[in-house]
Amino acid sequence: MLRSNTTLVTAQEGPKMNTNTTRPGKTFKNNKNSMHVTAFFVMLCLCLLHNDSNAAVYKKRAIASTTESTTVPMKECHNNTPCGWAIYVPFTRRMEYFMKNTCICNPTLACLKSEDDLAVNAYVFRCMTRVTLTTTEITPTTTTYNDIYVISPT
Repeated sequence: MLRSNTTLVTAQEGPKMNTNTTRPGKTFKNNKNSMHVTAFFVMLCLCLLHNDSNAAVYKKRAIASTTESTTVPMKECHNNTPCGWAIYVPFTRRMEYFMKNTCICNPTLACLKSEDDLAVNAYVFRCMTRVTLTTTEITPTTTTYNDIYVISPT
């Protein structure tokens, strides 16, 4: 007697085949997709590494050592250039600190208070001839206040 496969019980059927083993083209397609994904990630990593190599290189600036001589001649302040500023508290006009300019006055001149700059709350000092009204030179401090200041060269 001949049997047909349609009458067999499911337990008697042969081993089931999945789609990967019955259709080899499908398996190849899945491998192709994974190759594309892998190639994409490799290219992405290479691009990121390439961008890192073009990043800015930071170098520390050169600072003169204590043994190295810095004999750069000091600039002389011109007529209209301030030689310093005395920063003060706006309402009390009590000086907080004195900020010296990078230039120095000619030895025949003195750094004297010339004006009050209200915009920045500071007394402006310029190189001028010494005042004969006072015989002592006063360096501005936070505790003293005078109308005439003379900054001694240091």
